[in-house]
Amino acid sequence: MKQLIFLLLFPVFVTAQTDFSITGNIKGLKDSTLISVTNVSDGKELAKAYAKNGLFVVKGKLEYESIYKINFSGYKDALTVFIGNEKISLTGNATALQKLTIAGSKLENDFLYYQHLLELQKPTLEPLAAKINTTPQGASKDSLIQLYKNILVEQVKRFVKDKSTSRVAPFILVGLTNFFDNPTDLERLYNELKPEAKKGVYAEYLEKRINSTKIGAIGSQAADFTQNDTANLPVSLSSFRGKYVLIDFWASWCKPCRMENPNVVAVYQLFKQKNFTVLSVSLDQQKENWLKAIADDKLEWTHVSDLQYWNNAVAQLYMIESIPQNFLIDPNGKIIAKNLRGEELAVKLKELLN
Repeated sequence: MKQLIFLLLFPVFVTAQTDFSITGNIKGLKDSTLISVTNVSDGKELAKAYAKNGLFVVKGKLEYESIYKINFSGYKDALTVFIGNEKISLTGNATALQKLTIAGSKLENDFLYYQHLLELQKPTLEPLAAKINTTPQGASKDSLIQLYKNILVEQVKRFVKDKSTSRVAPFILVGLTNFFDNPTDLERLYNELKPEAKKGVYAEYLEKRINSTKIGAIGSQAADFTQNDTANLPVSLSSFRGKYVLIDFWASWCKPCRMENPNVVAVYQLFKQKNFTVLSVSLDQQKENWLKAIADDKLEWTHVSDLQYWNNAVAQLYMIESIPQNFLIDPNGKIIAKNLRGEELAVKLKELLN
């Protein structure tokens, strides 16, 4: 089950540093044993001290609350804890370092509760994982993976319900961010947390992630932008407010885009007198190629581009990773549909404008 826990790890974040201390009283611990606290993700040593008569105090500065490893030189076992700006104590025996009693850390207690929830699912998760590993790629494997994800998400939901004030919750949510197929589900769960839990680097990361997923989502306001047109004059999306607008991402070098263009032309001709227009954003690099494609394909609407290829600022804003892509915007600037192809676009516009 530890493997499941470490699935939650992700790259280091940096924020304001805080003090921590770990006081130990461990029977049988050899004198001069070096006790070090290291970052689990990169192994960086954060603090250290030496033991005498089984006693030690490790003090240092943490960049963020998270999972850390407490190592004992000369001993095979290490202790993994979830700590932050806390003063904690360790007691127990050197023969069972992984079973030391940890006191003083609410964060660790909360994380242990999450581990407990996972342990309850172990009889289901372990055989399911084994089945996933032996199932060939295809619909059956996808279904099993989705089931596995759903089980983990349900445990997170229970944790958030039971520990809504815990700053461990954002850490867990970050680790499972990609398990939420619908970004609004992640946002809804995050919003169940109390204000005291929405602090620290994990909460900050989640809020940024949630906000970024709203860009381009159906039902959200289309992010405004301004980019130069073919005459090098600035054009903003907001200048089309009051119309239905198809934001169309394409490029002259994109064959699927060029194949789709006749469909867009047909729809434009059919609905251009009915409060509809197209605003094309090109991922071209060469202006002459861009202009030639516009002329060749008879694209009579407004076109913009910064000629920065995949680094096009609007494409970056809308997180475009493939083209063609499009977004249908209503007169109030809200995204009402996306990636309408061929007859789909005509059907949607007939529904709206006829």
